[in-house]
Amino acid sequence: MGRQKTKMSYIPNDTTRRRIFLKRKACLLKKASELSLLCDVPACVLVAAPCDHPNPVIWPSALDARTLITRFRDLPTSSSRDKTRALDQEAFLAREIARLKEQLGRVERKNREAEVKAALMRCLQGEVVVGADMVEVGSLAEGKAREVAERVERLNGLVFLREAVAEEVAVAPMTTMNVEEEWMMSGTFSSSYEDLLVLIDQIGS
Repeated sequence: MGRQKTKMSYIPNDTTRRRIFLKRKACLLKKASELSLLCDVPACVLVAAPCDHPNPVIWPSALDARTLITRFRDLPTSSSRDKTRALDQEAFLAREIARLKEQLGRVERKNREAEVKAALMRCLQGEVVVGADMVEVGSLAEGKAREVAERVERLNGLVFLREAVAEEVAVAPMTTMNVEEEWMMSGTFSSSYEDLLVLIDQIGS
């Protein structure tokens, strides 16, 4: 048999009403505690007691309830919240518009650079370019010419450095041979050679 649906109306019997009050009050406090704990939100409960209970029921405590009610009272009105929300949305839209404008500018610059490069290539191939800004094409050509000149200059510098190193390597053995020849032609080499022969004779005897 299913549970009978409770009729939502005033309970005239004092004893039954008091019993239902205590039961529902405990359930309400339990649900408030679960809500605050599970959702990590501040909550308080204030229940006026029946006539035979002079003090109202306050959960979790009178101090916590007073603090929470004061915070709720000091919240901005709905008009202030709407105004703040509108300002936030306006600032967000302004930032989005600025970001999109910057992105559009970058895309337009890239497209323009691609058009100018294509026009320059057609000019180099001998075609007649129509509709292009020849000032930009000339500026791009000058820039490319400078890049080529700088690269050629760097390559020339590397070639010069390589040739200089090769010359030093070629000269180094000649210098060594000259030193050896001077040492062999000097008396020091002769005396050292004679001393070596004397030493060999002494060891052999």
